[in-house]
Amino acid sequence: MLLLSFLALLTGVFVFKKLWLGAMAAVIIYLIFKISMHASFDTITVPLSSGFLISFELTLLLFGAFLFYNILSSNNHFNDFNNITSAFSSKLSIVIILCLFMGSFMEGIAGFGIPTMLIAPLMLVVGFKPLTSIVLPLAANTIAVTFGALGTPLKIGLGINTSDETVLLTLLLNSLPALTLPFIMAFLYGKTEQLKIDWRKEWKILLGAGFCYLIPYLSTGYFSIEYPSVVAGVFGLISFVFFFIPKKENPSLTFWWNTFYPYLLFVFLLVIAKYYLGDYAWKIKEPLKPISFYQPGVVFILTGILYLFLIKKRQLVLALFHQSKTTVFKIAKPILTIVFLVCFTQLIQQDVSGIAHRYYSDLSKTVQVFITPVMGVSGSFITGSASMSNLLLSNGVRSSNTNLPLLLALLNTGSAIGNAISLQNIVMVKSIINYPIRIEKVLQYNLVVIGFYLALTIAVSFIFL
Repeated sequence: MLLLSFLALLTGVFVFKKLWLGAMAAVIIYLIFKISMHASFDTITVPLSSGFLISFELTLLLFGAFLFYNILSSNNHFNDFNNITSAFSSKLSIVIILCLFMGSFMEGIAGFGIPTMLIAPLMLVVGFKPLTSIVLPLAANTIAVTFGALGTPLKIGLGINTSDETVLLTLLLNSLPALTLPFIMAFLYGKTEQLKIDWRKEWKILLGAGFCYLIPYLSTGYFSIEYPSVVAGVFGLISFVFFFIPKKENPSLTFWWNTFYPYLLFVFLLVIAKYYLGDYAWKIKEPLKPISFYQPGVVFILTGILYLFLIKKRQLVLALFHQSKTTVFKIAKPILTIVFLVCFTQLIQQDVSGIAHRYYSDLSKTVQVFITPVMGVSGSFITGSASMSNLLLSNGVRSSNTNLPLLLALLNTGSAIGNAISLQNIVMVKSIINYPIRIEKVLQYNLVVIGFYLALTIAVSFIFL
């Protein structure tokens, strides 16, 4: 019945072109099966209730992110950014700066799907096609997720709090993908924009971007699991701009400040909120998921209000009301999709975890190496989170008696890669872009990233067997 539910979900996506329909059908089929098997009341109501609570948090995040973007856009905040970056001799430089480096920094600070939701609108503003603006931020936001927001995939997902053998292997497994990721992004850019890439001209910039990211990623990850994505994003960006952007094209510090101060304000408020509120939550009832007091969606809303206060004090309330109304109308349908999708993932979690635990230890060492990162990808595809994927599947992986650090590193890497095709992430970023881009089109391009990344990771892993 689990397989039938998945088939219903995929039929909705690829046949009827409606993810909400597939997710709704999957939920209904699974509930019918549970009821027909006389499952206990709690095995149905608890996952559904948790699904609604998670959907509420995601709705708040989606509303806040969309409102924040609408406020900036309606006040022509991106005009200078568009004018300056349009003069860059290489559009690929913009792709790398926004998607790889800024995306990594935001992933390291915030996670939770926020990087792609912030980067995608900027891509659109600069002049990239809507499909490019969705595909590339998702594709780039893979390696950074190996450490995620302050090490969450490792801390929460795998119970690892210091740089141990699993962390070291994660760094080594992702070294070659880090160098090649800019090339994959360039390939996708050429396909989505329908342009021919001059590889002989661009290869130095692309390889340089890989090294600019890899060196701080490796050196930081060796000592800390909290900050590799943050440091790789910041120092990678600085070194890339210094070495690979021509001096005549390099914008002034004033330009960077004027463009990104709302984002820096958001990050500042986010860090404060996480520090003071991250450990507190409203526990409704056991075993329901508690609602955290730390809500990035609220931080988005507060940042938007502060921005309006700085630029138009007298019309603040009117502008906020107008943009809020516009935002609500535009996110209504994506919210429906998210509710069905999240409820489905909550319903099937125990079954998926049980299957992994039951059969994994019987596989040969070679098969485990191949299947473990694929499991991670599947976990993120289902749950929309690398941390949840690791948490869901790590017990099954730990049932193996050999090569456990390597297998956990492969699982974590797969979970990170899976963010590129997570249905939840795609729905969220699609709703921000608000163009009729089909989900299967996004999957078609980013499955290329998944396949290439998996092939590299698995090939490297055989060195450590």
